[in-house]
Amino acid sequence: MSAADLALLLGDLVAAPSPSDGGELNSVTVSPGLPGFFATFVLAAAVVLLLVDMSRRTRRVQAQARVRERMEAEEQTRRDSATTDGAEAVEGGAPGADGPADGEPTDGTDGDPRPAADPEGPTPDDRR
Repeated sequence: MSAADLALLLGDLVAAPSPSDGGELNSVTVSPGLPGFFATFVLAAAVVLLLVDMSRRTRRVQAQARVRERMEAEEQTRRDSATTDGAEAVEGGAPGADGPADGEPTDGTDGDPRPAADPEGPTPDDRR
């Protein structure tokens, strides 16, 4: 047997029709039926649940990012104000750095019209 005969024999086997029951294909024999419906329903429900979960997680991450940005902005503002306050004190531009400025009271009230707090704290008579 030569290689050509073997190729022809293999070609005949591959080209031969597969055995069938002789029935035609119609919508009843091709339909996935109830198991196919259940599988599709479960798959669709899983996709919907995953989408809801993903959107919830995305909203949470975005909210956390907004809070983090606000906190960083507040911290940066505090750092900037501390830096500018420290720079004014070093330059001597802050009032009271060299003593009271002209027109400031020297009695320790710092210009506050309210009476100074008692260093011992409030007395029972002060609480009303």
